[in-house]
Amino acid sequence: MPDPILTPYDQLADYCDCVEVSDKDVNELITLISSYTCWTQHLCETFLKSERKEVIDIPDCVGDCNVFEFEPFYTPFDVDSFTFTLIEQNGINETETAITAYRYSEADGVFRLELPLPSCTCRPRCGCESNYKLVVSYIAGFELIPECLLPVFCEALVWIKEKNTCDCSECQPCDPTLNDKVGVINMASVGGHLQEYFVQILSRQYFRQLGLISLCTKKRRTMWSVVV
Repeated sequence: MPDPILTPYDQLADYCDCVEVSDKDVNELITLISSYTCWTQHLCETFLKSERKEVIDIPDCVGDCNVFEFEPFYTPFDVDSFTFTLIEQNGINETETAITAYRYSEADGVFRLELPLPSCTCRPRCGCESNYKLVVSYIAGFELIPECLLPVFCEALVWIKEKNTCDCSECQPCDPTLNDKVGVINMASVGGHLQEYFVQILSRQYFRQLGLISLCTKKRRTMWSVVV
């Protein structure tokens, strides 16, 4: 029989000492950290591996060179998973063209594509009215929680569990000695605003570690014509 597929739940259940791990808590933790590290660009996205899609405005014509560069926003990514589709929008009509002439540069971390765009020399005589977009689909994200971040996730999981012991009206009775343990939240002192408290703690204690997977400082690059 093939080996079972390891999941983030398995990682935390194995790594986090003295913490009862549940799927609900792990999913909530992954969602919160994904939001904090700017992976939630679209609904329900997380930093875990999944299909991504980018739609990019590109020039409506080209000069002497029709080679363009594209740098994926999401990393890490599967180089072999990329598909590129050029969408020509002319009035209410759209024409899709699959782009197969491209190459990935390991040195620069960018894709170089040849796009079948009209020559700018025809303007304005030809009345180039079409608008063009490039739709890029690919697989990106982390298969599992990076091992170096497991201590961060374990401590944060304690906060998540503490919050989830409360019902809609008040926290359940608990052992007062727990308040002396590092990482346990006193929900009364933070007013129940877990996410604000969570972000403060992450920013103060784990900024550098979580910066390894963060997309917050990364800017989306537009397409431009380059001579290759």
